Amino acid sequence: MTAFGGIAALAIGSALARGRTSAVRPVIGMVGGIAALALANHERLKLRMDALEQRLAQREWRER
Repeated sequence: MTAFGGIAALAIGSALARGRTSAVRPVIGMVGGIAALALANHERLKLRMDALEQRLAQREWRER
């Protein structure tokens, strides 16, 4: 859900930046969107690492 929010913030921010001369708020929105996407990717990476560590631990346990 965080990734979808980040994409939406980027789309809205870019649309607002094209329509107005003052682009401070849309740029802040786009930075927030990029941060949300990075946070979502980081969370997904942590989940994948946890799954990999569990598989490796099971493998080591079976080999003993």
